[in-house]
Amino acid sequence: MKINMNIEVEIKVKVENLKEIKKKVSKIGKLVKAIKQIDDYYTPSHRNFFTQKPHPTEFLRIRTNPGKIVFEYDKSINKRADGDHDYAEEYETEILDKKEFEKILGFLDFKKVLTIEKEREYWMCGKIEVALDNVKGLGSYVEAEAKGNFKDEKEAKQECIKFLENLGIKNVQNTQIKKGYSEMLFEKLR
Repeated sequence: MKINMNIEVEIKVKVENLKEIKKKVSKIGKLVKAIKQIDDYYTPSHRNFFTQKPHPTEFLRIRTNPGKIVFEYDKSINKRADGDHDYAEEYETEILDKKEFEKILGFLDFKKVLTIEKEREYWMCGKIEVALDNVKGLGSYVEAEAKGNFKDEKEAKQECIKFLENLGIKNVQNTQIKKGYSEMLFEKLR
């Protein structure tokens, strides 16, 4: 089975030594781009995504990248009580005027609940895209996302884990973070 563009399989871990990880990644991969991203998260007034139990399964955001603004909706598939999920469906479209789009969301009774600011480097390492993140208020993280052809979601996830362990990150299976930055910051601010 080929993982299609609406399916996202990734593994994320917190690291203390982002510079050391970057050194290793630079020897095996190619830097695609380094950017500052700002993610503004919204939720409908009638159904707050961040209060879903045991974990949020949906996210709605406006992602501001240099030169491009994207509106995204993510929905986790088969999210379990431990926060793990098989994969996420991801839908996105570019928006031309962020301020006008925010007005539309306001008229539709969507509220901005938080903003995530991060400095991110994207690296391509074969069939794995690596994101090295420094997230304001949360720290440093490495994400490995499956980008190649894999038999299924499980194989893609295993390849991401193996890749991170090859970078020297220990016990990835048990230390992976199954929450998004938005959920982590929302919990920290509460």
